[in-house]
Amino acid sequence: MIDFIEMRLFVLDEFVISDRDGKHFLLSCDLLQLGVTVGSRDVYLDEQGNMQVGALYHPYDDLPTSFTNVAFKLVHEGKIKPHVMIKCSPAKIMQGHNIFGSDNLELGVFEMLGFLAESHPKLYKILDIPNAQIVNLDVTYSARLRNDDQVCKVLDFLRKVSSGSLRKSKLVYGSTVYWGSPNSKRLCRKAYCKSIEFQLQLAKLKRQASKGEVFALRVIKAMEDPRVIEFMQGLLRLETRFKPLWLTEHNIPLNVFDLIKYQSEHPNFLTDLWQLANKPLFEALEGHTMKALDHDTVFGKICAKFDTYTKSGRLSQTKSRNIFNFFCALELHGSDELKKKYSKSQYYQYISDLMSCGFSKAYLQNLDSESKNNVIPFVQLVKIDFQNQVPDWYQEPESRFAKVG
Repeated sequence: MIDFIEMRLFVLDEFVISDRDGKHFLLSCDLLQLGVTVGSRDVYLDEQGNMQVGALYHPYDDLPTSFTNVAFKLVHEGKIKPHVMIKCSPAKIMQGHNIFGSDNLELGVFEMLGFLAESHPKLYKILDIPNAQIVNLDVTYSARLRNDDQVCKVLDFLRKVSSGSLRKSKLVYGSTVYWGSPNSKRLCRKAYCKSIEFQLQLAKLKRQASKGEVFALRVIKAMEDPRVIEFMQGLLRLETRFKPLWLTEHNIPLNVFDLIKYQSEHPNFLTDLWQLANKPLFEALEGHTMKALDHDTVFGKICAKFDTYTKSGRLSQTKSRNIFNFFCALELHGSDELKKKYSKSQYYQYISDLMSCGFSKAYLQNLDSESKNNVIPFVQLVKIDFQNQVPDWYQEPESRFAKVG
């Protein structure tokens, strides 16, 4: 899915003035007349004690949508021509979340441009829309693992992975794993547990909603859809940010409308680019293995069934731990050996307890063999199924804006 788009929209030449050397450019229009929010870097009192302002500029501002906002900024002077920077997650502004979403570049671009044209028509009229340029393009695909615990274990392993051009980053943030520098001129890559990121975003939105932010209520409703939450469980997200230099080196057009045309001629180009950019990662995973059996999940199932509370309200996990220890011993030594170490009644009671947690008798009797065969190649575990990146009930959103540009 396309997780993030950042574009640069230059101002038409007729609204730009420059110095003699062509090294500094300035917007010829009055910022206030364009209807944008204006800030000042120079506020002072004149000789009469009246407040004066100078060095006006447009800070990053938000375009309202049905869900999350689109960020934009008018850069009205500098070493490059005046332009607007506009950025957002297309999935978030169209459906309220980015658990899954569309690969359709045209859909996201027209939605962004449409909101800009609708909110700031005077500004939009002076922009050279046909020559809009891609600045950053984030493409994300997910691997489906057993659960979020397994995702976190995989992330712990991935923190150590480096190979060739793929270098571990010193940047550490929560459960996210980064490779390379965030200031790289070509690619930025990261992996993270979608469920953890989702819960952090949801908590922030609920705080905003408690302060009266109406848009937050709409987003919360979309995010708390039970079907969305179910699909999110166990998703390992692998996100790649493509930058202009890398795209140019691989003969990918930077002009937004040329890129839309390119996608129509090469429908799978995003997955192809993503695989090419992440080839070093999967090559580094070759030969590594990981146990598929998740002891945390096993212990969690046992605790859910056998944890108790004392009369004083204290949690007691004595029985749960005894059953889990039996499970580990069964995995290590096998059923025949444990029958010798436990009395008949003890052995079958533990087997019965484990069966009540959802483990079949046949599975438990062969647990030592299962454990020996429980090692799987890492590249098989972290497998991206490009044909199943969205749930079967998903329908691609429709933009309410006509084609603009």
